[in-house]
Amino acid sequence: MSHVVLRPSRLSSLGIDFPFLIAPMVGLSHVSFRRLVRSYTPSSARALLFTEMLSTRKIPNERLETTNELKTAPGETHFVPQLLGNEEKYIAPSVAKLLTLNPFGFDINMGCPVAHTLKHNWGVRLMGDTAYAAEVVRICKRASPLPVSVKLRGGNGEVEDLDFLLKFTEALESAGVDWLTVHPRPRAQRHKGDANWELVQAVRRARSVPVVGNGNVQNADDALATYEAFESDGVMIARAATARPWILWQIARRLGLFEAPPGREGQRCPETPEEEGREYVQACLKHLEFMQEDFPCEVDVLDKFRFFAATGARWFQFGHSFWKMTTKAKSVAQLRDGIVDFGERCENPMEKTVKHL
Repeated sequence: MSHVVLRPSRLSSLGIDFPFLIAPMVGLSHVSFRRLVRSYTPSSARALLFTEMLSTRKIPNERLETTNELKTAPGETHFVPQLLGNEEKYIAPSVAKLLTLNPFGFDINMGCPVAHTLKHNWGVRLMGDTAYAAEVVRICKRASPLPVSVKLRGGNGEVEDLDFLLKFTEALESAGVDWLTVHPRPRAQRHKGDANWELVQAVRRARSVPVVGNGNVQNADDALATYEAFESDGVMIARAATARPWILWQIARRLGLFEAPPGREGQRCPETPEEEGREYVQACLKHLEFMQEDFPCEVDVLDKFRFFAATGARWFQFGHSFWKMTTKAKSVAQLRDGIVDFGERCENPMEKTVKHL
């Protein structure tokens, strides 16, 4: 069987040989979701998975074992905590605490446009002051012996601004950032509309550090085509992974990595709309099982699962009905029964792409 041969990625200089990553997503990229994605990923495809945004003002006073956002799976590696912060007195102790979890590195959020992050001059607000943002990178580099990356947007205002983006990323590179992820939508666009990957390409050509792109990737073919077309050093996949937690398995097979994930030896990844629809039901049951193990509070499990379904089920023919079912469940047992019943009653093929991602 023929397979895709990728051009070299500069991420390999950091020990990243599989240049497809799963994004930090608020309320979604917790330990159970990372476990779910890993369960569908061949061991040889050592992909980086990011945590949710983590407030450096909170981390020093939180317990790693009991704070939901900070939990990791036993022996978990190749994960990247994403930090919200701008002050050394909070960043340094946060990094020191998280280093005990054996992360791959740290990521600084300079892209989130949500109001509660902006009031602290976090997230995309950091893009409003280039020197200030560069100093945040230096702070993280002083605290961390591991790679430090930055995830940023295509502009801090209403429209894209390539000139600003090139100067901004130049300052981050001079400050010592190890790699960059560009979400090529400006602040005002949030997650709506098309992402302009030509911005990623322009930054990649201008910078010496690796540059990853994020946005508009809905399936494995999108990920591979975008990687090649825009010369990025990597592709970060976000909400599509909540519908296709097996997307890295699909990418691996297209790259000639025919190894199955642990426990699925002899199986192949779902590919047809019908296969993916059936697998989604099984993935939901597995995700629910993981969340019960990771989160002792039943309300947390229900809330987190509903958000997962609201995000990913839109790729499915009866996704809205599935999500509504999750909102009516009063217990985890009811939710599990509802998922099983839905799978038995409904043929639920997956759409290749959806509008209004």
